[in-house]
Amino acid sequence: MPTFDKIITVFLNSCAHRWFALDRFVDFLQSNQVVQGTIAVAVLYFVWFQTKEEMNGLGEKRRGLLFALLVCIPAVLMARVAAFSLPYRARPIWNPGLHLRLAYGFDPSILLRWSSFPSDHAVLFFALATGVFLVSWKAGLILYTHAILVISLSRVYLGVHYPSDILAGALLGSGFACLGRWLKLRTLVLRSGVRLFDFSPGLFHACLFCLAYETASMYDDVRHAAIGALHLIRVLLYR
Repeated sequence: MPTFDKIITVFLNSCAHRWFALDRFVDFLQSNQVVQGTIAVAVLYFVWFQTKEEMNGLGEKRRGLLFALLVCIPAVLMARVAAFSLPYRARPIWNPGLHLRLAYGFDPSILLRWSSFPSDHAVLFFALATGVFLVSWKAGLILYTHAILVISLSRVYLGVHYPSDILAGALLGSGFACLGRWLKLRTLVLRSGVRLFDFSPGLFHACLFCLAYETASMYDDVRHAAIGALHLIRVLLYR
């Protein structure tokens, strides 16, 4: 474990299990989808409709925002591949050597038994922040602040992630979002979306809403559906 991981984690967690209100507030920040994904997507939608492009147009700025939403999918998938490929790293709260405090009301048993490195939350929200920043630096700074204070610090405070988990996730997500500067790649990724918009702007925005909703919820519905489909396939194969 890097030294700064231990120092920062123990320092932030030292405030846990002292003030009930603070613990419940931090737990609310890290678990509530409204203050996490919904706010982030709302900022993206604000920039989408605040652009000076025509209301029914799909100009350069909106293409950048669409790429930011789409690139979150491979970024999160890459984070999962890295978590399964690299040596397993237990959550800090389960590390007996750190002697972390358990925050009031926080139940660590609900955490997925995935490796904590890297943080897929950091991947997604820093990818969104970077993608929006490339279109609107003011909105991007809001999302960077949100990603640091709401998404990242709350998880280190509760012992869900180490700082290096967050840092790796932030670099991975930001790196994927920066691929939007590569015009050829962005054109290739957005080709189907642009065709759908030209065919039917209404259908395009309906699909955009579904994509934004799943992004805000960290693709939980898709993940559960995939797990259910996998179980069904196993049952059918071994009957």
